[in-house]
Amino acid sequence: MDRVRPLPGVEAGTRTGDRTTMITDPVPVRVPRRLLPVLVIVALQSWVTLTPGRDPFLQLAVAVLLLLQVQWMARVARQYEHDGPHRSIELAGLCLAAGLVADVVARAVGPDLPMSVGFIVGSSLCAVFAFQAVLRWDRLGSGTPGVGDWINALGTVAVTVSGGILLVQALAAPAAAWSGWELLVWLGQLATGAVLAGTCVVVGLLTGMRGDPRLWAVVGAFSVHVVVQCAIAAAGYEVAERASILGHVVVCTATTAALQQALPVRRDRTRPSVTATWSLVLLGCASLVLAVAAFSDLARTRVAAAIGAAATVVTFSRVSAIVRELESLARARREARTDDLTGLANRRGLVAALTSAPGTVRDRREAALLVLDLGGFKHVNDRYGPDTGDHVLRAVAGRVAGLLEGRHVLARVTGDEFAVLLPGADQHRALDVAAAVADAVTQPFDVPDAVVRLGVHVGVTHVHPDERPAPAGTELLRRGQAAMYAARAAGTQVAAYDPAEDERERLRHERVEQLRGLLAPEPDPACGEVVVHFQPQLDAGTGEVVGAEALVRWWHPQHGLLAPVAFVDLVERHGLMAPLTRRVLRLAAHEAAGWARAGFPYRVSVNLSSSSFADGDVVCLVQEALTATGLEPGLLTLEITESVLMENVESVPPVLQSLAERGVGLSIDDFGTGYSSLAYLADLPVDELKIDRSFVRRLMTDPRTHAVVAGTIELARRLQLRVVAEGVEDAETLEALRELGCDVSQGYLHARPAPAAELRDWFQDHVTADQPS
Repeated sequence: MDRVRPLPGVEAGTRTGDRTTMITDPVPVRVPRRLLPVLVIVALQSWVTLTPGRDPFLQLAVAVLLLLQVQWMARVARQYEHDGPHRSIELAGLCLAAGLVADVVARAVGPDLPMSVGFIVGSSLCAVFAFQAVLRWDRLGSGTPGVGDWINALGTVAVTVSGGILLVQALAAPAAAWSGWELLVWLGQLATGAVLAGTCVVVGLLTGMRGDPRLWAVVGAFSVHVVVQCAIAAAGYEVAERASILGHVVVCTATTAALQQALPVRRDRTRPSVTATWSLVLLGCASLVLAVAAFSDLARTRVAAAIGAAATVVTFSRVSAIVRELESLARARREARTDDLTGLANRRGLVAALTSAPGTVRDRREAALLVLDLGGFKHVNDRYGPDTGDHVLRAVAGRVAGLLEGRHVLARVTGDEFAVLLPGADQHRALDVAAAVADAVTQPFDVPDAVVRLGVHVGVTHVHPDERPAPAGTELLRRGQAAMYAARAAGTQVAAYDPAEDERERLRHERVEQLRGLLAPEPDPACGEVVVHFQPQLDAGTGEVVGAEALVRWWHPQHGLLAPVAFVDLVERHGLMAPLTRRVLRLAAHEAAGWARAGFPYRVSVNLSSSSFADGDVVCLVQEALTATGLEPGLLTLEITESVLMENVESVPPVLQSLAERGVGLSIDDFGTGYSSLAYLADLPVDELKIDRSFVRRLMTDPRTHAVVAGTIELARRLQLRVVAEGVEDAETLEALRELGCDVSQGYLHARPAPAAELRDWFQDHVTADQPS
């Protein structure tokens, strides 16, 4: 966008009430002031052209006014962000004016001196700077013009002049009677005018000036100048020269007037293909003109041949440069698609082959893609060094290439990942090739001072000809990699692409990303909300409420309320347990503190997983929750499974000791379901044992289970530990637990897990029901 300064004469608006009044100079006065220099210059030059003889004072006045107009244009152009074209037009106008002044001085010094030398030189320089201005307009804000543009322009002028000499002679036109230099000057001016007009049209259309009258005014001035020059050639060179001077002045003034406003910038910075195409056309035309001049017996054929030869050399050099650029581009493209180490195609080359190979986007026949991942390569690279690793990679490439027959593309996609494209292969053949490749790669490799073995996982994907739409190259590669990951996860060497499993994996990945947003320091509302439900715990003997267990839930925006089984494994696997534990602890402690303030001082139990101890500082998390909510430590119980204790033998006991010293209760969850030692019951500061629901469910039907439960309760009683039985669903089981001495029961018999608000109402109803009437 142009940076335009305020123009003189425009003042700020004044606000009166709700209306804004702009105080400006009358618009009709400004427009004539801009056009006045143009009209005066054109009128004076027309007078000079139509007056017999040459009036040096009028010619000098035209030059001076032209200089003033150019200087005014340069001053106005400074308010625009890009002034490159304006500067070149300023130089073009200065050269033309200087040429006119030179002719006036020459006439004053010596009447016998050539009268048009100044104009010829000045107009030639003017054309050069005008063409430079158009090129800089084309490159506005993006760099300087290229040499190829100048070569095309010079070649066009040379071909036009050479062909014009032959055409004038062949048609016996009036200009054929002129002297050689007069004919060359006249044809040169016609050619430069035509080149400038054509270039203005092309660049103007590229910059979006199709409907801008400024463009067509300048192009029209060029066109009229060329047409008039041709039309009045019969009147002689002197008249044509006068008309040429008038034409140059008119074009220069029209261009200067058009540049009072900023030029648009071309959005598309790529070089138009017409540039290279025009070079080829010029070479053909120059060669044709040279051939005609060589076999023609017309006058001045030597001049035409010399100019045609020069045009041929110039355009041939341009075409040769284009060919070298194309060769360099092709070589760079090949190098960009080739792996330096193995000489195979790289990822970019593979994707290009996938796009164009049969069975993909272009063709409807079958194709298969194999993706290989080398197992153990990192160990080889680290153990024996990168040189040995490179040797192994080249050996793998050689072995796989030796197995392939017919059309194929072998590529190294990443460091230790290869791919094989088999055009026309069906699923059966692809699996056979994959098995052979896996067998070859797992054979030992001889390296300096050692023998190494690699594992391999091969994913196979197949493109069916009836698949609509046909998958793109990147999608085929993704499918092959998905199959390779499936083989790695299953511990097999070869696995075929399974769309259903791929969709499940996509959903898992999507769910993981949603969990990241859900558990971020600033949660994303679009990912849902972490909520906590609570299940009451009752005294088995009296039926009074003593606490509740906090159970995490995920309120998903699309799937509603999700139980832990739908997401906890993903949380564990992707290192998100610490933020989830922090969130659940905070919510559970907040609710328990509210219960206490409402007159229900019940314990709240929160589960801690093994990764909670690995991913975060549990003591810090607990202390933050207690401090933020004001909950008494004695009202918080942390449940830890036996597996947590056994997996973190060194780290967990100090943490539990620190929590116990703060007054936080500790419970062994799912007691009896894991493989552990009873020693921790004596060594760790636990307060509670929680009998797993699997024992409670079989309590009334299996005598051995009954004996286990009874022994557990007796053990806990001797160790002065509280016993909680979870999964109590009927009164008979509750009565049996009561008889065995169980302290607390939890299960559907009492209540299902419920949101915090519903649980508070349940507390109130339960307390009211227990009160004597």
